[in-house]
Amino acid sequence: MAMKSWHFSTQKSTSHERPYVWQEAMDAVCLPMSPTAIDDSFEGDVVGLVSPTGIEFSRVRATPLTISGCYRNQQAALWLALLLDGQSVFQGAGTRVEVSRGDMLYGPSGRDSTLELPADFRLLYVRVPLTLLHPGLVDPQMLDCGLLPAKAGLTRVLSGMLRAVGDDLEDFDASDIHPVEVALSEFLVASLSNAHATRRFGDRTRAAHFLRICQSIDQQLGDAELSLTRVTEQQRVSSRYLQKLFEDAGLSFTTYLRDRRLERCRQDLMSPAHRSLSVSEICFRWGFNDAAHFSRSFRAKYDMTARECRAMTGVIARVESAHELSA
Repeated sequence: MAMKSWHFSTQKSTSHERPYVWQEAMDAVCLPMSPTAIDDSFEGDVVGLVSPTGIEFSRVRATPLTISGCYRNQQAALWLALLLDGQSVFQGAGTRVEVSRGDMLYGPSGRDSTLELPADFRLLYVRVPLTLLHPGLVDPQMLDCGLLPAKAGLTRVLSGMLRAVGDDLEDFDASDIHPVEVALSEFLVASLSNAHATRRFGDRTRAAHFLRICQSIDQQLGDAELSLTRVTEQQRVSSRYLQKLFEDAGLSFTTYLRDRRLERCRQDLMSPAHRSLSVSEICFRWGFNDAAHFSRSFRAKYDMTARECRAMTGVIARVESAHELSA
């Protein structure tokens, strides 16, 4: 898909119109809204965009507000919330915590939670499609709502990047946002996978080893000669041990390698920065050495051909550009 964007504001709304405008804004962001949250003194605006790979970035600015409950009518996703300005208290999964500057909240869509914002605030809210997460490393069905503390090194880097996105969201275009998409999915896996993998494997040491192996594979996706034998030699483990790790994660080595390569190809096909590359160049770039095999695998995973994926992105971009020129 191409980039989509939206902007809602109560600034020019009458007191009668204001609740309806804000309801539209919350529907666009997929956040629940209490009818009692809006009074004559309330002011708010939302700026949002959907990146080419489907990540939704929304900056919410408003006077004091409590966001509570669950927005039911939405596609499954993992959400992140970063407070840009203000104060907040979060309640979810049976805990109540004060959120400090740089802390990041997260959770799977479809779970009840409450975010109290007692003063004027700005909040960046991000929804990441499940397809961008490693199913063997992060399963949102096994995750509760939680907090990534600012004191953690990875969180500091991720929150710094997202703060820059939130501050300048209106100025981002598809070429700017693509590196953020790739980095965000990788940071999320690195930040969330340790706890998840430990629960899945029941052993912190084996979980950490599995994550290191996956990270090593991800760094070598463009190597067409990458194989199970190559990885076992690099990691100094037996083939049986490595295969058992993937089995415990509900995967296989072959499936993991293929799906990670396909996802990188899909990202490049939808990226304006890689528009000059042919489909074949992209598939070879990410380690496929047989264009026909790549085409069959891509269609089976995404229910469309690679060319249809790229063509659809281009058509939507041209239509949106035409609408902007005529506006």
